[in-house]
Amino acid sequence: MKPQTLKTTNRPDYSAKRRAFTRTELVAVLAAMALLVGIAWPVLANNRERSARLVCLSNLRSIGQALQIWDTEHEGRFPWRTPWCEGGTAQPAFVQCVEPPPSWYTGGLQHRAWFQWFCLSNELRTPKILACPSDTARLAAESWTTDPGGFLRPNSLNLAISYFIALDTYGTDPNEVIVGDRNLKAIFGFGSGCSSGLNYNGGLPSGYSGPWIDDKLHRASGNFLFIDGSVEELSGFGWYSRWSAVNGGRDNGVAHFQFPQ
Repeated sequence: MKPQTLKTTNRPDYSAKRRAFTRTELVAVLAAMALLVGIAWPVLANNRERSARLVCLSNLRSIGQALQIWDTEHEGRFPWRTPWCEGGTAQPAFVQCVEPPPSWYTGGLQHRAWFQWFCLSNELRTPKILACPSDTARLAAESWTTDPGGFLRPNSLNLAISYFIALDTYGTDPNEVIVGDRNLKAIFGFGSGCSSGLNYNGGLPSGYSGPWIDDKLHRASGNFLFIDGSVEELSGFGWYSRWSAVNGGRDNGVAHFQFPQ
């Protein structure tokens, strides 16, 4: 009897040569991929920027809630207008306290932006919200301590803050700003004379013609927290319109801002 042989079907022919990409086809594929990346990249970049803006707006809302809590507990005064003996940072010469302030306080800490924010640490809970994700020159602190990554580390302090404080805010007009992005254009110059009793970092004198906001953050626009708790993203013109309308345009002529310099 002859031995039976098994027959297979659809067996691949390994003797046939496999066809590979030609150089022309490879160049065409790479060119198509580059085109797709070129189309998608602006969209992704815009999405990242928009996401950073939303986080920044959320930060300001949280700051507004913290200030509202403080305001409620301190007779309608912000930290920089609350006497030091009541937990605030108001300059001793401008307040009436029974006990003299400690020496570390009179050394000028109240004139530092980080000191104002640290005063709000209980209400803010975390210092992370003080750094805008679009602000690549600032690094968010992880805690309020002197531990590595802490807010009170010498290489942190103002470098963990993206927002300025408006010192001339009384709560009499919804156009009054409390806090905003540090890319607000101001004429810097350490001086005194602010009604808060603090030496301010910069101001916007009456008649200042701009530019109102520089392009360091958010592509020449800024995010601002107003006295009524609202948060808005404004262009330079939008900011000018709001600021110039304070008290019906009857502002005292100078706005003082403490920046995280």
